[in-house]
Amino acid sequence: MQDSATEPITSDLARRPGLLYFLSGLTAACVLLALWAFFWPVADCDQPGCAKRRFTVGLEIDALGPVQPIEFDVSTDAESVSLQSILKGGGIELVPVIDELGLAYDPASGPLDAADLFQFVSAWRNRGPIEGTDATLYALFVDALIADNGDNLFGIMFDVADREGFAVAPRTTERFFAEQEPSFIATLQLRTFAHELLHALNRHHFDAAQLGDGRLTLEAPTRCIAEAQGRQWRLTETPLMALSPNTIRFFQSAAARDVLPGRENSPFTNRRASPTECDDARTHVVKTDEGTRWSIAMRRLRALIGISMAQAAEAEEEPKESTAAATITLQAQRAAYPLGYPIAVRVIARNTGDAPLPVVERLNPRYGMLQIEYRTAGSDDWQTLQPIAWLEPTSDEDAQLEPGAQTEETVPVYFGEDGWTFAEPGDYEIRARLQTNASGSGAISEPVKIAIASPATPDDQAALQPLVDAQGKLDRDIGRLLYFGGRIGDQDDIAPLEQAAERYGHTAVGAALRLTLLSHRLRKPIDPKTGRRPLPNFEEARELLEDTCTDSGVAAMTSYLLRQRPDTIPSSLVKRSASDAAAWDGVNRKGAAALTYADETLQRRGPSLHFCFNEDSLRKPVATATANLARQLRRNRPERIVVVGHSDAVGTCRYNDSLALRRAQAVKDALVRSGLRANTIDIASLGERRPLDFSWTSSAQNRNRRVEILVRGGPEIEAVAEVAPRCPATPLKPPASSAGR
Repeated sequence: MQDSATEPITSDLARRPGLLYFLSGLTAACVLLALWAFFWPVADCDQPGCAKRRFTVGLEIDALGPVQPIEFDVSTDAESVSLQSILKGGGIELVPVIDELGLAYDPASGPLDAADLFQFVSAWRNRGPIEGTDATLYALFVDALIADNGDNLFGIMFDVADREGFAVAPRTTERFFAEQEPSFIATLQLRTFAHELLHALNRHHFDAAQLGDGRLTLEAPTRCIAEAQGRQWRLTETPLMALSPNTIRFFQSAAARDVLPGRENSPFTNRRASPTECDDARTHVVKTDEGTRWSIAMRRLRALIGISMAQAAEAEEEPKESTAAATITLQAQRAAYPLGYPIAVRVIARNTGDAPLPVVERLNPRYGMLQIEYRTAGSDDWQTLQPIAWLEPTSDEDAQLEPGAQTEETVPVYFGEDGWTFAEPGDYEIRARLQTNASGSGAISEPVKIAIASPATPDDQAALQPLVDAQGKLDRDIGRLLYFGGRIGDQDDIAPLEQAAERYGHTAVGAALRLTLLSHRLRKPIDPKTGRRPLPNFEEARELLEDTCTDSGVAAMTSYLLRQRPDTIPSSLVKRSASDAAAWDGVNRKGAAALTYADETLQRRGPSLHFCFNEDSLRKPVATATANLARQLRRNRPERIVVVGHSDAVGTCRYNDSLALRRAQAVKDALVRSGLRANTIDIASLGERRPLDFSWTSSAQNRNRRVEILVRGGPEIEAVAEVAPRCPATPLKPPASSAGR
């Protein structure tokens, strides 16, 4: 029997078919919407629960000496976690394969740096992929890792071109945390390993996030979740062994070439580290769900009808405005550098904000905070200089630059992972970009011009020859050898450079090769088959030091070598080091760094005053020009005058420093005799470190023997002319042995 109550409705629908069609369509739409929300593939997945396997990555594992691989499955009172489960949460299946344990390593060889890792990787990494994987990474366990300056490191990722692998030092983690956090040692060792592995899969510090419980994800460096207490460290939060939503989304949606390592795939080019990255990570607060189908469906439905959600993929908090601010300045030589010269520039950073910045000794692009960009003159496109290895400091404690203070570093810019920066003669520009927070803002320097000149003489050409390949182009392998300070390869690789420095050390390129030889003598390449490092040769290093100051950049890098590890170098050599400021601005009569060309309040005034070979007296035309300049300066009584002496490249560094200072003193005496007050005039010497011409010609060396006048205040006097005396002919003759003058 039909219910009479339904008859009016049925009859009404029958009489109004449009309503029936509408309700049927609405029902079908709801069903389709539910099917879409609950069952359609997740394209924007950012949670482990919805992540599908996308890639299988092999992991070849080696270990040096007594160091053993860490445990990849770790249990604590709070949770159990494994390396494979962490990566699986992003859609990466990891296949670890232990290959070689107990590789030969002599503890007397000391901690390993990037050059040492290059040696071991070249010798022991298997070139074939692990079967059944999309790509293979290489992981090396070592006893201790250090940066160039000797600072301890938890890990290093190397070979940025294909992101081929990384090294970790689990005992460093143990030494840092053993006293304060013994129960978390295994967890922290696994965290470091996973963190470096994520770098090799193209993940960065700025991908880190703070989840709802206040903890940072794995992309954040260890120093962001710990603090130093003397020589020991303590955790400020329980380590969170999870990927950030950004990383999961990346693994689920990015192209294979952007995720997987490989020479044809995307390099690690977009790394952005910032001095405030730990604080920046905590501004990216995200709320997470379990990634269940119900939560995904609810997110989709709410997004469809315009209801906002605080989800990681859609509603991350905007980074808070940072109070960090800085200025960045570059300085290079005015003279055209010879092709193949190891060019280094001066980088000066000043903290103009109201909070400390951890940038002291971190202005090298390998730390990721500062980028060097370059382009050919006239081009609109800047290219970024990519380091070969990336360094990640363990602590910010000794790197803080206080508000109002400045720091500087000399940075080599001639070679990177893409090869030689200035591969051909011509005009270039470079600039520096200092990242002050993770949002991308920061300081950019004014561009600085770099000119590259072809060899001017047969000797200049002969000195360049070991640096070029069969096609006459700068050789990439030799550039890498120079980049690592001659500490990779074997004797056959370094021998051509030794011969060039011996025979053509009087040329700019030949003399600059002494820097590579000095590095090689102080810390010899480790033998990857035996794990032994030959003893340093301090006697040869002492001889090389006599004349390794071809320009300010080489001089500064020479001093840096001596300051890197003072505990392993005799104090008599360490004392020979000078500050970067002394290398670039010169020294005064007391041997202290002077403030000359880096002082923006000082301007060149008048002509450059030139001298004859090995002389420090003013010949007639120079004396006359000095008197004329004094008369012009007296009109306005300048606040400060700095007389800077220069020399040619003939003779040792010490002798030329002394000779240039005597020339500056001679000009000061002449200015005082002409009526200027002695207490307003300072003198400084740059020796041969700031040439006007690098080439090995008589005319070039004549130009380099000079004094320049810098003035604060005073009249505008054109500073383009050169006043040179008539000098006896002094043909340039290379010394019998150039390498150890």
